[in-house]
Amino acid sequence: MEKQKLLVALDEHSISTELVKYLGKIISGNQDLEVCLLHMLQPPPPQLREFRGSEDPEVEEQLDRDMDVVYQRWTREAENAARLVFENATSILTRAGVPPNSIRRIAGQLVNHEDLTDDILKLAEENACQTIVVGRSSFPWFKETFHRHLADKLVGKATGVTIWVVEQPSAR
Repeated sequence: MEKQKLLVALDEHSISTELVKYLGKIISGNQDLEVCLLHMLQPPPPQLREFRGSEDPEVEEQLDRDMDVVYQRWTREAENAARLVFENATSILTRAGVPPNSIRRIAGQLVNHEDLTDDILKLAEENACQTIVVGRSSFPWFKETFHRHLADKLVGKATGVTIWVVEQPSAR
């Protein structure tokens, strides 16, 4: 029998920690599950994607080298943030009794925030995950009027996959 796979969408916010703690409680000891931890790296800031350039080829080359150094530093920082998210989630799950060999890490590169829902659904399909687990933090009613949660978008758009939404109430 093939293991059931859960794709768990994580970020640096506290709701992700609470989501993983809850998940650890409900799946602890289940040997028929594989947990795929997903963290999407933020897109590079606009100033790292484009720059003014120069008409002088030597200056242009120097600007390119400088931009590469800044971009590599930004990438390392983003990857370190993802590593910390993964380490925290893995630690919580293993302490809850999830076998370490049942936990995988997936880092995706977000190109555009508008594509996040599609990117998560695509990664779930590519990794044969039957369930997507996502956290949702309640907003005060005014903000709720103007903001649509990732969880809501996934529920509205997903087909052929189960969506688990773990809600954390806001401190009002």
